[in-house]
Formats: sequence, C-alpha cells, structure tokens
Amino acid sequence: MKKFFLLVGPTLMIFIGIQVLESVIATFLLFYSWLLAVPLLGRGFPQERFKVTSKAVILGFGSGLLFFLFIFGGLKWLHIYLLDIDQLRVLLWEWGFSARGEIWLVLILLVANPIFEEVYWRGYINEKLRKDGTARYSLLMTAAFYTLYHLVSVIPIFEGIYGMFAAVPVFIAGMFWGYIREKTGAITAAIIGHVLSDMGIIFVYWFIVR
Repeated sequence: MKKFFLLVGPTLMIFIGIQVLESVIATFLLFYSWLLAVPLLGRGFPQERFKVTSKAVILGFGSGLLFFLFIFGGLKWLHIYLLDIDQLRVLLWEWGFSARGEIWLVLILLVANPIFEEVYWRGYINEKLRKDGTARYSLLMTAAFYTLYHLVSVIPIFEGIYGMFAAVPVFIAGMFWGYIREKTGAITAAIIGHVLSDMGIIFVYWFIVR
C-alpha cells in the first residue's frame, strides 16, 4: 500500500493543481515539493547513482537530442492538426501562466524538473521496487506511473484523443531512461536526456505557442 501511494502521489499532486486549483504555480509547488520531500524523508538513494562517465554522457546527449527533435520537430510539422493554439493560449492564461513567468518556466523545465523527476523515478522509486522485484518489473512500473501524470497535464492541451497518443513518447522515454539507468548504474544519462527533451517543450512554447 505504501509503495502504491508513492507511485500515485505525483499524479495526485498534478491532478489537484491542474484540475482542482487550476493553477500552474500551485501545481509546480505541490508536485516538486512531493518529488523533493519524499526521497529526502526516505533517505534517498546512494550518491554513486550520480556518477558521471563518458558512456552516460553520450547516452544522455544522444537520447536527449532524439527526443528533442521528436518533440519540437513533430509539433512544428503537425501542430495545426494536434493543437488549437488560440485555445491553448487561453488555457495557459487561465492556469496562471503569463509572459512574466516565462523565465521561471525555463528554469524549472531545464533545471528542477529533470533532476527532481529522475531522482524520484529512476532513483528513489527504482531502488524501492528493485528490492522486491526484477529489473523488468521496476522498469515497467516506473515508466507507467511516470506517464500517468503526464496524461493529466497533456489531455487538456491536445485536440481530442491526441492527448492520449501524446503520452506514448513519454512512456517510451521513461522505459529508455530506466533501461540506461539499469545498464550504467546511475541516473546521469537520464538527467542529461531529460534536460534536452524538456528543451524541446520550451522550443514548442517559444516558436509555436507564444
């Protein structure tokens, strides 16, 4: 029961922030407070998971560049079919996101988000699940629940059923980062790849939505 609560906790925070409070700021505060507090209170995971190797750097940049091109390139090409830009701008405004908050969005997505999410999922939760299960079990569970809260946030953004399809790349990324974390024994590659992936989201906002 405790592990299930740890798995659904981030989704619950996103749901409360977006669906109940309808505030980006409240969502960020709830979500990142959870991702930070839980590993700290649970005594985190070994520091060697942060080790930097040439293999990790190459895997991180390689996967990150691939996901960046998929996110920005894909939406640059298909946004007229997948997004209602005017409606999205209104939605972001209703959520409390304005031009004044752009710099904070950049800092959160490029610094806080990759580190906090990878420490939580590929670090803390993975360590918890590996104690009682196989690597495959941990890989699937972390990727699945990592994807779950992205569904809550992307469904209001995309047109119709496309919100469901938008979560598929998130699951693939979660599986891949979990796999390279298993192979390298560290979350460094996942963090680097995550930074570049989130940069794709920033580019979508700057060059398509803004």
